[in-house]
Amino acid sequence: MGIIGHRLHKRARELKNKLVMLLWYRFIFYKAGARCSISQPLYTHKPEYIQIGNRVSIGPYCRIEAHPAHPGKRLLKPVIIMGDRIRIEHGVNICGQIQLTIEDDVLISGGCYISDNNHSIDPEGPRYLDQPLTSTPTSIGRGAWLGQNVCVLAGSFVGERSIIGAGSVVNGYIPPYSIAVGAPARVVKSYNFETKQWDKVSKGESHIKLIRGV
Repeated sequence: MGIIGHRLHKRARELKNKLVMLLWYRFIFYKAGARCSISQPLYTHKPEYIQIGNRVSIGPYCRIEAHPAHPGKRLLKPVIIMGDRIRIEHGVNICGQIQLTIEDDVLISGGCYISDNNHSIDPEGPRYLDQPLTSTPTSIGRGAWLGQNVCVLAGSFVGERSIIGAGSVVNGYIPPYSIAVGAPARVVKSYNFETKQWDKVSKGESHIKLIRGV
């Protein structure tokens, strides 16, 4: 009965999440694709500027916020764009102002933070909370995997099928097919298509890749 009860509970939860999406969230987002699942609770700000693809799964206690630089324009367009088959685990915070893109098949583990903006940091100005936002487009490439509690800061790019280790802070360019760890994140391995293995990357090579974007 324990296994059966677990399966019934899981199935009921999945149906509830899909029902909430169909009855509510698909009407408030800029666009919401088919077969999506949103767990409760979810905090969202200005969802009319958020686009969600097909078969996107969002875990509980997530925050997905749009703070458009020029709200209220007649030509409304999304500032957060999510592709298809994205899985977002619990407690993820996504905040976009001008252009935050998450491509297809991305896995975002619990506790991650992704943003395309930050407060200005003038120490002689008003408190940082009241200073204007500065924004630079942020992109997560197709099939990437962000480990637990990863931070992706404004202006960063995570390449296709790259892996970011748990607790890392991405503040720049991570090439496709790389493994990066640390704060700030540095490439430690790169996938070799000839040997079908992850090759170690030296500290100097990692630094060159991050600067040149290659």
